[in-house]
Amino acid sequence: MDSRLHRKLIFDTIEGLSRSSSLPQVAATFCRAVAGFGFTSFGINDLPRPGEGANPVILTESTPSGFRDCYVDERFYLVDHICARARAVREPFRYSEAPYPRIEAKRHQRFIQALDTYGMGKGLVVPLGQPAGIPACVWLAGDDPDLDDDATRAIQLIALFASGMAQVLSAPPSAGPRMYELTVREREVLTWAARGKSAAEIGEILNITKRTVDEHVQNAALKLGASNRTHAVAVALREEIIGF
Repeated sequence: MDSRLHRKLIFDTIEGLSRSSSLPQVAATFCRAVAGFGFTSFGINDLPRPGEGANPVILTESTPSGFRDCYVDERFYLVDHICARARAVREPFRYSEAPYPRIEAKRHQRFIQALDTYGMGKGLVVPLGQPAGIPACVWLAGDDPDLDDDATRAIQLIALFASGMAQVLSAPPSAGPRMYELTVREREVLTWAARGKSAAEIGEILNITKRTVDEHVQNAALKLGASNRTHAVAVALREEIIGF
């Protein structure tokens, strides 16, 4: 899938997610989008720290029958190196990039074999920061999904938007619309970021330095409660602060 098709998929998926009124609708729209990349399982959930229990808070999930019971019964949560990395980083990573202690090699191998058995041997994790005070992430898995850089960037934006919608729909009704006080320049920077421009390219377009662009992104992310640039773009799109 080329970059043009990636952009269309992102736009169409965000539009579909924006119309969602329930978690099942978010899950169905997200599932259709990531299936095109070869992912057959996914989850949007928190990541309990070691010793805090085996069952995370799951906003929405699609996994093969029996996997969750196997995960708990085999106590894989004690050796899950993928979750351990998701707690520690902010950027997306492939399952293959998550290291594990060699002293636990046999237990980790059993965990990896279980993932393969359930058709979840390869995957991608998109960390979400700590939206509820504890680490959270979107994870995706399959037998042989597309994990190249372009696909990863597209999936990251879709995943962040899907998680934002899932969080909104799972939260108690608010008293009114949430207000964000972004400056005109912060909105401009996020708008160009949503269109795939790098910080250097945005600087040239707006006639400001790359450092100034980065500062605007950081300020916007702080105001939006986002963990990074892509998360800030997803929140801004979700809240209709910027257009795609």
